[in-house]
Amino acid sequence: MKIGFPRALYYFDYFPFWAGFFHRLEIEVVTSPPTHRLIMEQGLKKASDETCLPLKLLAGHIQALKDVDGIFLPRMVSVEADTYSCPKFLGIPESLLPAVPPGIPVLSVVLNWRKGQRQVLKDLQVFGLQLGKSKAEIRKAFTEGQEWQRRYQASNGAGWDFEESMREIERATKGLTNPVSNVKTWKERVLAKNPLTVQKCSDPPRTVIDQDTDRLKISLVGHSYLTLESYVNLNILRKLREKADVELTEHVNQADVSAHLAGLRKKLFWSHAKQIYGSGNKFVTDPQVDGVIYLTCFGCGTDSMVQEMLALIARQHHKPYMVVTLDEHSGEAGLVTRLEAFLDMVERRKAHEGDISTYGECLDRDSNTL
Repeated sequence: MKIGFPRALYYFDYFPFWAGFFHRLEIEVVTSPPTHRLIMEQGLKKASDETCLPLKLLAGHIQALKDVDGIFLPRMVSVEADTYSCPKFLGIPESLLPAVPPGIPVLSVVLNWRKGQRQVLKDLQVFGLQLGKSKAEIRKAFTEGQEWQRRYQASNGAGWDFEESMREIERATKGLTNPVSNVKTWKERVLAKNPLTVQKCSDPPRTVIDQDTDRLKISLVGHSYLTLESYVNLNILRKLREKADVELTEHVNQADVSAHLAGLRKKLFWSHAKQIYGSGNKFVTDPQVDGVIYLTCFGCGTDSMVQEMLALIARQHHKPYMVVTLDEHSGEAGLVTRLEAFLDMVERRKAHEGDISTYGECLDRDSNTL
């Protein structure tokens, strides 16, 4: 059996869980190809105009899945206690049924951790009946998926490479004849590594502590399906890394995220919003970070709130802060110009922030004071 898995939206955070789950059941997972222009155009034709860009991309990736026995579109209501996923997640798969190729069935399951692990397992066991699997087999697959997800998240940090991690996971799901050896290979090569080491399949280990201290340090915050989607974000990550050291939301561990959420008067109940705000708050208050770039997309409701909250903190700490909004009409030339201007401003500020103005210690109430 081959199940199609779109390379969009929840792929960037939760694919390890589903890969381990299906791998244990000896079901082959076929992912759609990396985003290209045709996928984008197909998604724009099938998705609603009012929806956000990531959901339009998901529609395009669904159409790119060929020769599969079914397309997997989970309804991920909640991935942790006392939180919800983005409302757009809750509308899947109904909102994307027009994008499903004719003749290919849709496989879906509700994943709601607000109801506890026992209920999640029950829902997966009901889903397993569609796959012809027993409750015992689903229970083992659930445990295996959790292990893959836990080790994947533990591997995030300095030197973490998303693309290489995904390639290793996909390689591990291919060989169904000996799943134990494949899982062991993936864990050894990607996950069971020193968090301060970059480990690639063909390169010897190298530490990441040898960095140019004169280079700028810029943090890029936002949803993973934007910051790690190189086609949609016009390779902003590569462009930034050419001129600066870049910190991502995924580089911040959960302990630091929770610590920087403590000052809120009310808890954020969106999972991605908590991660973005917690890591963004850490970057804004970190004196070693020279500037913060918030990557968002047009029409994102949760970002419209979190972005303003981070902007307020950035002004309070006099941290250079820029918002980059993406849509299907974004032009690369405009993005390059904005990045160059922002980095130039941050570099000049870093070199001359100790200079005293001829008009006094500060020009207005928002300027730096000595």
